[in-house]
Amino acid sequence: MNVKTSISIDKKIWMELKNLALERGKDVSSILKDAIENELNSNLDKSLMKYSIQGTFDLDFEPIKPKSKISDLIRSMRDDRESHIS
Repeated sequence: MNVKTSISIDKKIWMELKNLALERGKDVSSILKDAIENELNSNLDKSLMKYSIQGTFDLDFEPIKPKSKISDLIRSMRDDRESHIS
């Protein structure tokens, strides 16, 4: 779900942003969304690096046992994917 918002931005920067969107064949909203996502991902990367510099951190999960043979599961997934390709 998208949220509509307003921002105040320098006119020169706005024009550069519009030109960038035109060059990339995208709309301004897409360019801004990509920039915001990149910034948020960058902050996540920095947070993870902080933990890795301080030492190690564990990812804890419980492995599961498949209910049938793995090859049967893979075949089923491939067949399902193939049926959706036009």
